[in-house]
Amino acid sequence: MRVSTSMIYDKGVGSIQQQWKNILQTQQQVSTGRRVLTPADDPIASARALELGQTKAVNSQFSVNIGYADDAMKLLESRLQSAGSVLQYARERAVQAGNGTLASEDLRYMAADMKAQFEAMLALANSQDGTGDYIFGGYRSQQQPYSGGLSGVAYNGDQGERSIQVSASRYMAVSLPGSDVFDRTLALSPASIKVYSSAGAAGADGPAVTAVDASAVREGTRYQFEYDALAASYSVTRIGQDGQPVAPSPGSFAIGSTPTIDGITFDLSATPAASPAAYEVFVPSTNLLNNMAMFAAALEKPGVSGMTGAVAFALETFDAGQESLLRTRAQIGSQLTETEALANLGSDLDLQYATTLSGLQDVDYAEAISRLTQQQTYLQAAQQSFMRVSGLSLFNYLN
Repeated sequence: MRVSTSMIYDKGVGSIQQQWKNILQTQQQVSTGRRVLTPADDPIASARALELGQTKAVNSQFSVNIGYADDAMKLLESRLQSAGSVLQYARERAVQAGNGTLASEDLRYMAADMKAQFEAMLALANSQDGTGDYIFGGYRSQQQPYSGGLSGVAYNGDQGERSIQVSASRYMAVSLPGSDVFDRTLALSPASIKVYSSAGAAGADGPAVTAVDASAVREGTRYQFEYDALAASYSVTRIGQDGQPVAPSPGSFAIGSTPTIDGITFDLSATPAASPAAYEVFVPSTNLLNNMAMFAAALEKPGVSGMTGAVAFALETFDAGQESLLRTRAQIGSQLTETEALANLGSDLDLQYATTLSGLQDVDYAEAISRLTQQQTYLQAAQQSFMRVSGLSLFNYLN
């Protein structure tokens, strides 16, 4: 084979450039800490690293979402705890109101206090988060969920639960509709609509509730039954939850009749043993706020049953409301436990993904530095051999 001078130069320069390329490659690996600089360096490792990187990014987003969900749950728990404290205080005041030695002025003071507790509960029901969204409004987070006052409170939200994805297969609710917390605290039935007698009247000899049409009931209403022995009938008046009479009056009903008033069927077959005799019927609201307002009105303007009926009504409805709050808090507590477990799992997965990616992408510094030193030696050898070969000439041997 005939080797030309140009071939010698081309091969020498090519060898030196290849050594420089190898050194540059290793130097970039050492400086960046990455073994795979381009997909061509290791196609399999690059594909696997890309897949793991995407999975790690998704897991990181889930971790962020878990943080949001945890904060939202803690805010809900805080508001529910405060609502429970307000309701417990109101219940204690209801027990105090049962003290027969209290004067009407004392009851008015209690009524003012109860109105303040009503306002505090209403404010909690209209709580907002840090972004201004109402946490008990369902999907209608920009609209105040509860409106109204002592004469009646209405829910303006919906039944939706805003949720956030905290794992590949789990969406967690981060808000609650107020109707699940402050409404539906009890069911309207003959068992929940009680009849209370005035002093000196026997409750067993008065009106009795036999049937209830929940769709037609006037919630948060009191009915006053006054017995007229001469007419052998009851005259009935209706009082709203604010303590004011509500027209039209239901009218008068004869002994032995079974009238239906506002969806409630009464049995008037029993004849009171004494006359005059009066009875009071408390029809609760399924809404806790309305029941608080109704009790405040009963303190300020007691009915024919005095404080006996008002206190019994308050204790029953407040206990039902407390049970609803505790049930909701138990749900929130379960979700907080879940967010903690998901956060721990996400941290473990993130560490696992990082370790695997490190094994695929990170450079082994000891090996890379050794290789860099070896490549530098190869480059020096290539340079020196090229200088020697390129210096060969017959003219060097002529005198």
